[in-house]
Amino acid sequence: MQITLEQYESIRPVATVKVGEKALNYAIPNQMAHWRVQTLFTKEPATIQWLDRLKPGMVLLDVGANVGMYTVFASVAKGATVYSFEPESQNFAQLAKNIVINNVQPLVTPFCAAFSDEIRLDRLYLSEFKWDGGSSCHSFGAEVGFDLKARPSPFAQGCVSWTIDEAVRTGVIPVPEFIKIDVDGFEHKVIAGARQTLQDPRVRSLCIEINTNLAEHQALIRELAALGFHHDARQVELVTRQEGAFTGCAEFVFDRIRTDELKVEQAFVRTPLPASLSAETEAAFEQVIRKIKDCPVTTEPFPFVVIDEIFPPAYHARMQEMFPRDAELTPLSETGRTANAYKERLVSLFNDEHFDKLDPERRAFWAEFARWMYSERFINSVVQKFLPWCANRLAQVKERSGDLRVRSDALLVSDRTDYAIGPHTDAAHRLITFLFYMPQDDQYRAYGTSLFRHVDPKFFCPGGPHYPFDDFRKFGTVEFLPNRLLTFVRTGRSFHGVEQITEPELDRRLLINNVRLLDAYAGQGA
Repeated sequence: MQITLEQYESIRPVATVKVGEKALNYAIPNQMAHWRVQTLFTKEPATIQWLDRLKPGMVLLDVGANVGMYTVFASVAKGATVYSFEPESQNFAQLAKNIVINNVQPLVTPFCAAFSDEIRLDRLYLSEFKWDGGSSCHSFGAEVGFDLKARPSPFAQGCVSWTIDEAVRTGVIPVPEFIKIDVDGFEHKVIAGARQTLQDPRVRSLCIEINTNLAEHQALIRELAALGFHHDARQVELVTRQEGAFTGCAEFVFDRIRTDELKVEQAFVRTPLPASLSAETEAAFEQVIRKIKDCPVTTEPFPFVVIDEIFPPAYHARMQEMFPRDAELTPLSETGRTANAYKERLVSLFNDEHFDKLDPERRAFWAEFARWMYSERFINSVVQKFLPWCANRLAQVKERSGDLRVRSDALLVSDRTDYAIGPHTDAAHRLITFLFYMPQDDQYRAYGTSLFRHVDPKFFCPGGPHYPFDDFRKFGTVEFLPNRLLTFVRTGRSFHGVEQITEPELDRRLLINNVRLLDAYAGQGA
């Protein structure tokens, strides 16, 4: 049966929401349905932002679709193919009507069924029977509330539950790229019934309402992490309910990205990088990778790692010996790399122009060093280390740009007396930063990089500005000791800096390497 919007409006009122040039139409037979339309963009902003990542033709599985608020958004505004599951009878009726009045029948298939961890017939215990739909917090197979505590139900309807794995295995639905799950407490059971499907690399992202007060949901987070799905703690923090019955509940966005999806590019044009590594450099390379892999990540005030004896002692001594002479260094202010002066920072960039200033022996040494530090294996290994904290950002960049292009961007640094740099998070295109300390001894240990927290715990920086020290509290200083590595993932709170160096005639040497994103959208969603 075909029905026009005008025909439906003559029977029941309809509310229209504009998304760009697209019109989303929703039946509003009661106050609850009207409220859902009024709060479409404010009730769960993280869900809308996540759905906005969909592209035409992508497949969304909407588990707990209710009356179809997000099903309509995904199909009408984004052109996605949607499979919607809603077990409650009155909600399902409104879901079907919303599909029809938007004329998205070719894109949306609704099912009046529940997803769980097994296939069975049972009862769906309603929190209330809402005439014409719109209610939530119903429970399949157990008379409990969203907090999984016993709760009497005024009405129970018969219902069938299925598993995502069986739906995919039998071809009822294809493997979904995006999965939204909002079933008011039973999310862990839905995931338990989707373990095989979630191992399929075609499943890219999930948006799940999680009650952080439930042990079952905490276990769900750990299980998804083991499958390679990671969430952004800041995203969760911004949407976690702070008061009311749903305190501690939030929409978690989980993304999965693989390091083999990275396209590693080289930076050099004329400088010949060696075809293979010497045994000494190969051994140093293997030690660095092993130590980074084995070292635990400290998460406060942001994810970072500190490793001592990062290089074999003899190799580190060779690095110190091959450090550029003053005549081979260039003030950072003359490189065009920063809008700030920083005349006290002298550098040798890893590029053809600066390598041309090095004597042949130094040039050969650092070219070999660049071969492994710019290599696909090294970059993939360090991105894998910090993947739990950057998977969401990488996934969004890949969706927008179509690929993930990265490369190392290294420089040798000599900081002199009076150098200082205020707290900052690094530029938005940076992904992971490495600071290899190279002093001759420990006499300058006080001049290491300091880690900071903003006085406002909610302060977030998308990247770039250097801030006054007075706006921050120092978390601690990673002492400037020989052969030490400080490495961290760039986040909106990875504030670090160097307090003013007052030591006369100081030569603070280090090697900095930044793994950077080369995509047009590298700074977005960071």
